Amino acid sequence: MTKLLIPDAADALRRNNFDAIRLAMALLVIWSHCFAIYYGSEANEPISLLLGGHYNAGKVGVWVFFIISGFLITHSYVRSPDIRTYLKRRVQRIHPGFVVATSICAFLVVPLFSTQGFALLSAGEVARTIGWNLLLQGYMPPSDAFAGNPVHAVNGALWSISFEFWCYLAVAAFGVARLINRRVALVVVLGLIMAVRIWLDLTGRKPGGGIIGDIIGWPYLWFSVAPCFLTGMLVYLYRDRLPRSRALLVTSLAALVAVAHLPLPPVASKILCDILFPTVTAYAVFHLAFSDRIRLHHAARYGDFSYGTYLYGFPIQQMVMAGFGAVLPFFLYVPVTMALSLLAGALSWHLVEQWFLPRSRRTREAPVATVALPDVALDRPARLQVP
Repeated sequence: MTKLLIPDAADALRRNNFDAIRLAMALLVIWSHCFAIYYGSEANEPISLLLGGHYNAGKVGVWVFFIISGFLITHSYVRSPDIRTYLKRRVQRIHPGFVVATSICAFLVVPLFSTQGFALLSAGEVARTIGWNLLLQGYMPPSDAFAGNPVHAVNGALWSISFEFWCYLAVAAFGVARLINRRVALVVVLGLIMAVRIWLDLTGRKPGGGIIGDIIGWPYLWFSVAPCFLTGMLVYLYRDRLPRSRALLVTSLAALVAVAHLPLPPVASKILCDILFPTVTAYAVFHLAFSDRIRLHHAARYGDFSYGTYLYGFPIQQMVMAGFGAVLPFFLYVPVTMALSLLAGALSWHLVEQWFLPRSRRTREAPVATVALPDVALDRPARLQVP
């Protein structure tokens, strides 16, 4: 009998390595951002060099989080398809930590690192900031905070949280339309998205901005987010058919690395990598998540710190860079910012996040896919500021 990638056991979705993988990806994100914030570029980051510049560690962390989220959120909806319960759980998991983190950034970090100080926090600006961030927009009051750093954003990773919530709404829409269990329909949707992305890349188009961008996020970026989330969904829906093979794992990873270094025009190389990446990465992630040999089932026994680590990682890196970048060498900057981010993640969990979850779910609820600021997001049109 062929061994399955996802074990066919009642407790398989509880006895896995997802907590450990998520925390590792949060740290991978911070590792990648260390290069961007310290040097101004992630071009020399090791994973970027390994994958020919198409993906750096931050991007890998981003898309792994979305892949895992697609899998777990689909499982959650299928298990409990009541829309109100489903959406309530999603809001409880995302909003409290996000609103507290953005409030700390906007009302404390920005004034402390801006020449305008607390004077920039007018009543209108405070209301605007809270309103936007209740909508998961990651809004910060306009300021010159971190103007002396290579990267100027206060918390450049927050853009992704609204993408995550839109993905949750998409799962609910698939459920209402009774497509959630129609595997072929979702394969067709994924194929169409990939086809449009190939066309956009071949023609050099990057649709974005405008009011649509303010509502759903940069449209072009969706052609990276959606394939990863949909791939995670499909792994869950096809879990009874996907074989577990170490040879397939090694071969697929080697193929991805090889394709990244083929002597092809940049556009062709990018397209091939973008086609392979979601599937290859998903296979590797779930191979590790349900490994018989690597057992990290209790990684979150003291709390799920991955979301908070992500939420506070970027501003912590910015503050350390602004305060000590001139005297702190890179080999110390990395562990210092990682340690402080982990501490912030632990505090976020224990002081904020867990109290909004039902007691029985505080150690089992899958967190939002915490993500990084991929290079492509640096070209995103600036958010329209509300006067």
